[in-house]
Amino acid sequence: MTDAELRDIGGIAASARLIRVVLGVGAAFFLVAGLLLVVAPRAFADMIGLDGATETFWVLQMLGAALIGLAGQMWLVRRAGDHPIMGAALVMVIAGGLMTVLTLTLPGTWTPVRWALLGVGVAFVVAYVALLALSRRS
Repeated sequence: MTDAELRDIGGIAASARLIRVVLGVGAAFFLVAGLLLVVAPRAFADMIGLDGATETFWVLQMLGAALIGLAGQMWLVRRAGDHPIMGAALVMVIAGGLMTVLTLTLPGTWTPVRWALLGVGVAFVVAYVALLALSRRS
């Protein structure tokens, strides 16, 4: 890439456009995961290798409800101005980073779905961090 092309992808406006895309994709992912957690917490626990009691399934359902709410907020914030989008990306770095750490420390066996969740979580955090870094380019 030339210097001019690199300048075109840097800056707040360009990064905000891409962050809006990442927020939309993340909202869809969280919506699906949230619905699955609310409707079938036992199946979700089995897929990620988590052995649990009835209380665990209730907590997974609560997590699903929170993910549905977060998905809605992510979808709506995409319409905000460039600077609020940067703030939303920072919030998602923190939240996504915490969810990724919790996926790593989850008790139970490592399953393909758990590995996939870890990969998706890392990918989202890296995308937000990279886009925030690009926004600092002038």
